[in-house]
Amino acid sequence: MKLIAISAIWCPACLIMSKRVKEALQQYPDWTFEKLDLDMDEEEALKWNPGKTLPVFIVLDQSGNEVRRVIGELSKDRLIKDVFHG
Repeated sequence: MKLIAISAIWCPACLIMSKRVKEALQQYPDWTFEKLDLDMDEEEALKWNPGKTLPVFIVLDQSGNEVRRVIGELSKDRLIKDVFHG
């Protein structure tokens, strides 16, 4: 599985979630991770149609198909439940 996180440096919730995602990923070493900054990687980030609320977490299967999308700030437990076990 692959997790794409779309965030922005000016987004307080994104900064909080960045740490939580990093911690959670330690429990899932078989997952790949890509972080896209809406300002720095705008063209690539917009391909995923992130909407207006950040951060956005997109889970892809092995074929690159989107299987779920989670938006906003979450507790670490909720992040694991919704993103990694959705």
